[in-house]
Amino acid sequence: MNSTSKRILAAMLAIVMVTLVFVSCQKQESDEEITRGANAIVSPEVTTESTTASTSAAETTSSTAPATSQKTTVSGTTAAQTDSNVNSIANSSGQNASFVASLINAFGYNYDAKEGVFYTELDSWQRSGNFISQYDTLAAYGNMTYLTTKVDFTYDRLGWRLQFWKGQYGAFGGAEIGVYTKIPGQTDDLYYCADDDHLLYMTYTMYLTPADYYAGNKYFTRGWQKHWWLTGFKPGTVTPADLVMSARIRTYDSTMAAAMEQGLLKAGFKKGDASSQMDTYRRSGFDYYILWHSVGNLNYNER
Repeated sequence: MNSTSKRILAAMLAIVMVTLVFVSCQKQESDEEITRGANAIVSPEVTTESTTASTSAAETTSSTAPATSQKTTVSGTTAAQTDSNVNSIANSSGQNASFVASLINAFGYNYDAKEGVFYTELDSWQRSGNFISQYDTLAAYGNMTYLTTKVDFTYDRLGWRLQFWKGQYGAFGGAEIGVYTKIPGQTDDLYYCADDDHLLYMTYTMYLTPADYYAGNKYFTRGWQKHWWLTGFKPGTVTPADLVMSARIRTYDSTMAAAMEQGLLKAGFKKGDASSQMDTYRRSGFDYYILWHSVGNLNYNER
C-alpha cells in the first residue's frame, strides 16, 4: 500500500470520525457514537441470540470444536413488531427509543438483555471497512478512549492480528476482540476483517477493576461463539486502565497455537495461570486463556 493510498484512507477515516461526532451531538447527551466504519446499511432483520455460557479463565477444555452458537432470525418483521422490539430494548437498557432505533437501524447493533450490552452481529456492515492503525489515533476524537493491544503472528501464509480494546465508548463502557489478516508484503499496513474461513471461537468476561475480578463481580460477558469482532458496550462510565478482560480464544491447530504464543509474548503477556496473575496467558490444547489488564497502549493522554 503506497503512501498516497494510506493518506487517502486516513483522511477518509478522519472525515468519518468528525461526521459521527456531529451526528451524536444532534441527539441528547447520552446519544454518543460507539461504532467504526463509514458505510450506510438498510434496516437489518430483527434477531434474538443465545450463546453457550462463558468459560472462566481457570477452566480446562478439550481441543474439540464446540457447538455453534444458536441464533434465531425473525424475517418479515412488521413495523409494529419492530417498534415493540425497540421499546423493549430501550426499557431494558435505560436508553431512549430513538437512540436504540438509530443503533439498530443505522449502525447494525443488537442488544443482549441478559447481559445489558449492545453488540455487533457477525455480518454487521463494519466488516467491509477493514482496519488500519490510524483508526486508533483518530478514535479519541470520536469520544472513544481505550487501552488496546495487538497480538501479531504468521500462520498459513497470512499475517494475523488479534487486537483487544477496552474502555469508554461515548456513553458506554465496553470491550472488543478483533480478528484480522493481511497478505505479507502486499498489505503491510492494511488488515482485512477475517472472512468466514478465518473466524475464531472466542469469549470474554469484563470486570470494572482487578478487585472486582478477584471478587467475581463481573461487568458483562460475551458468550462463546465463532466471530471476527466480538464486541460489548454497556451504558455507564468506566476507567479504561482499570478494566480487566478474562478471555478464551481457540486456534485451529498446534501450529497456529505455537505461532499465537509468540505473538502473545511479543505483545507483553507472560505465561502463567491466567486466573490469578494479570497480563498472563495459559494454553490448554488449542485454546488460550488470557487475563488482560495493563498490557498495551492508551489511545489518549491521561490527565
